Amino acid sequence: MNESRKRNDGGRDSNVDYQQQLYLYQQRISNILESFTDAFFEVTNDWTVTYWNKQAEVLLEMPREMILGKNLWDIYQDAISLKFYKEYHRAVKENVSVRFEEYYPSKKLWFEVACFPSGEGLSVYFKDITERKRSTRLLELEKEKYSSLFNFSPLPQWVYDLESLKFLDVNEAAIKHYGYTRQEFMAMTIVQIRPLSEIPTLRKLLASNFSEESSGRSNVKHQKKNGEIIDVFVEGNTVTFDEKKARLVMAIDRTIEVQSRKTMEESIARFNIVSKATSDAVWDLDVKTGEMIWNQGIEKIFGYCKTNYDYDWWRGKVHPDDLDELSDKFDRLARQHEERVSLEYRFLHADGTYRCVLDRSFVLFNEDGEPKRVIGSIQDISDRVNQLKAIEAQNEKLKEISWFQAHAVRGPLSSIIGLTALIEIEGKANDEVREIAIRLKASADSLDSVLREILQRT
Repeated sequence: MNESRKRNDGGRDSNVDYQQQLYLYQQRISNILESFTDAFFEVTNDWTVTYWNKQAEVLLEMPREMILGKNLWDIYQDAISLKFYKEYHRAVKENVSVRFEEYYPSKKLWFEVACFPSGEGLSVYFKDITERKRSTRLLELEKEKYSSLFNFSPLPQWVYDLESLKFLDVNEAAIKHYGYTRQEFMAMTIVQIRPLSEIPTLRKLLASNFSEESSGRSNVKHQKKNGEIIDVFVEGNTVTFDEKKARLVMAIDRTIEVQSRKTMEESIARFNIVSKATSDAVWDLDVKTGEMIWNQGIEKIFGYCKTNYDYDWWRGKVHPDDLDELSDKFDRLARQHEERVSLEYRFLHADGTYRCVLDRSFVLFNEDGEPKRVIGSIQDISDRVNQLKAIEAQNEKLKEISWFQAHAVRGPLSSIIGLTALIEIEGKANDEVREIAIRLKASADSLDSVLREILQRT
């Protein structure tokens, strides 16, 4: 009897110990699940929720007492049409673990979900990845923006690896301009678009560790697929491309510009050689751009050391009192389509004094009858003008002298002529006095005739 009671008591003690251990074990698991930074819940095979941790309460704003013991899809009917329903059922049916990402519209959140089937149901872990999705989307937008700017740029652009010098990407403008296909470009290095004569310069540039700079500009020569050598202005920036240190390069073909400038320089050289035969300052005005090219006479005659100015510079050197008249004359000549122009005005010398100049120019018109180019020469006529002014001043003095002689002297002379006439009229004078009067009158008449001639000449 006593032995039987002891055995029974021992069974009860073992059962209590087992239940206590089970409780502690469950409590330990609960503590672990509650400490997760991820949200977690469990459901049975019939989708009854058996566990719902604190993070799940926070993310879904659903207290556990409102969902424990209830059917998951009864509570979240709006998720049935989403990937949640499909993937959870697939995990249970196929007894596989699944991972997926899905947007939950009612909470305006993106979730990353991992679920694992168990013998009695499904364990689900999920976390909020909305910020990560937003950042990823922003990154995608930036990539799309880069792709648009890069691929639709009218200027050739490419990216190359700073270590291997291989092309990593190339836009459509580069493909079209250089003649290589994308596949050909991607199999090449930047050395292969340089002429042989330029490769030492490129190697030297690369050796100077320029790639560490944030940006760089230079004028170089490139070679197209057809062998044509072109002059190019390149600008590059160091970038990270597909986790590689790379260089983004933009290329501007300046071949026509360089050739035009070279032709212009040769033309200017010939222009200067020809202009040495004249002492005039010769100029050439592009009406559209306003650029004025001068020969060396601009320095020799007016003291300006440059030979390349513009129309505004010329206007600034014309005397302000002459400027309006010149503008009116040019406008009138343009309207009348007169090709040759001859003007006199005052032009500022580099020493600060104004010189009188004679400007003779020739106007070239385009097919619409508008002036497109004016070529002229300026001659310093200050000495001639000064001489004319001196002569005019001298003439004025001669006029004053003549006036004095003709008027100041003729007054008393008229009195003498009048007095001799009175002597003759009275007739009382003796013969000797009368003779003197006659001679005096003759002399006065002769002097009066000379004065009259002086007046007539002046």
